[in-house]
Amino acid sequence: MKTGAMVTGQAFDVDPDVLRTQGTAFVQLGSDFSNASKKLQDDLRNIGDPWKKCDFGEIFDTIYTPIRDGMFTSMDSLGEHLQGIGDKLQNMARDYSASDEQGLHYISAVDRPTT
Repeated sequence: MKTGAMVTGQAFDVDPDVLRTQGTAFVQLGSDFSNASKKLQDDLRNIGDPWKKCDFGEIFDTIYTPIRDGMFTSMDSLGEHLQGIGDKLQNMARDYSASDEQGLHYISAVDRPTT
């Protein structure tokens, strides 16, 4: 069911089914991203530090390690945020649907004049 609302003189429609569907898509996207991030992190840890024996190894490690660790933190956070967006979209769909149902209940309870 679509819900209409007014925003500064303009109407817009809200379709709870679309919110619900997109919410599910964001939750899945966040989960997929988190799984890919974990795999990348595991793969890079398994490789170890092959540059340690090179002439430039210490300099490379000084630059690479903080960037890698920051990237891992950011990637983990992004996955969680994508899932959170999905959860919020699904909650919005529930709230809109509940509001519509409540409005219909109130309207149907109003006495109508008889002729």
